[in-house]
Amino acid sequence: MFYFLLIFGLFIFAFCLSSCGLNNKVSGITFWSSSLKPYFTDYIEGIIKNFEEIYGIEVNWQDYPIDSIYQKMLTNFGTDLSPDVVNINPQLAAGLYKQGMIVDIMIYDRDIEHYFHSNLIEGCKIGNELITIPWYSSTKMLIYNKKIFDFSKVEIRDYEEFFDVVRKIRQEKGVYGFYPFLKFEQDMLGLGLIGDPDDPFNDQVIKFFTTLRKNRDYLPSGFLVSSVDVAYSMYKDGKVASILIGPQFLYRIKKESPELYASTSVILFPFKNYPVTMMSLSVVNNRDLERISNSLKFIKFLTNFENQNRFFQMVPVLPSVKGNYSVEDQDDLIRSVKKEMIKLFPKGKVFDLYFYNVIPDPVVRSNIFKNFMNDVFSNSNSMEYIQQEYRKKWIESKK
Repeated sequence: MFYFLLIFGLFIFAFCLSSCGLNNKVSGITFWSSSLKPYFTDYIEGIIKNFEEIYGIEVNWQDYPIDSIYQKMLTNFGTDLSPDVVNINPQLAAGLYKQGMIVDIMIYDRDIEHYFHSNLIEGCKIGNELITIPWYSSTKMLIYNKKIFDFSKVEIRDYEEFFDVVRKIRQEKGVYGFYPFLKFEQDMLGLGLIGDPDDPFNDQVIKFFTTLRKNRDYLPSGFLVSSVDVAYSMYKDGKVASILIGPQFLYRIKKESPELYASTSVILFPFKNYPVTMMSLSVVNNRDLERISNSLKFIKFLTNFENQNRFFQMVPVLPSVKGNYSVEDQDDLIRSVKKEMIKLFPKGKVFDLYFYNVIPDPVVRSNIFKNFMNDVFSNSNSMEYIQQEYRKKWIESKK
């Protein structure tokens, strides 16, 4: 009888230990990033490994193209396939927040905003609600092939003077002087052409697109719908002299075409308000306090000074966390680009949420702006007529 009770007692003790272990098991999280593979796979996997070792929280990392991640969130929210942390930009984050899919981070951590640069944090807020956390950011720069034309030798004070140079290159060199990647909101606000979110199609904006329309023969056909790959191919083949794009593009040129990289240089574009493009991290509203807490731990770890400084040394992006970042690159071009970025960063502006209070849905806004630009170039209507039509559409689309 004694042995029976002893064995029974040991069984109960082992069961209790097992049960306690199950109850204390830390919830893992799923992290969706945007277009970081394959170039930054080792970097992200290294961070995840360190995080898992320190916190004992398993991270399931999945990477998706930036163009599809928003729709993927809409489709999978509330299912077992939904992530806990999603890497998007503030504009898309606002769309998810409007639908209750991500949380106001200030509810769970009121001090988190103080670790980050204030101009970036302000670009992540709707009122006092912090809907996303800044991760890394970039500024558009004019990347050019100095063998075709050296833009550093001419003074360019505004977009009209820039288009004078673009025409000159086409006429004298026989190649396109410029491959534009136009983002209506960011570029029009960056150029200082919009002063009222209720009137994005004002006379200043119409003047810009009238200039662009007049110069269409000096720009690559189909540039409004083309991709980075098309622009890169034309730049690589010497068919275009310059591209207005984030300096991360240099990373690709350096890796894939060293000879082209040797003839590549960079200058700042004459923006009045230098626009900052930012990627951020949002916590998905899965109504599980432990997973939300673990998600915030991961976001803080991913964005800490050590990890951001490593990223900054790898590629020309601006870190979001405050700290004394030094430029350690041996590469002269990358080093000069990073120094320029650091200098202009304090006055850089994030415009992603500028129109949120007028039209909250980023897809609706984006479609209006895309359709406007398509109409500028694809039909023969006067600019005055197009302006009137899109002012009406803007009013009709207000919330």
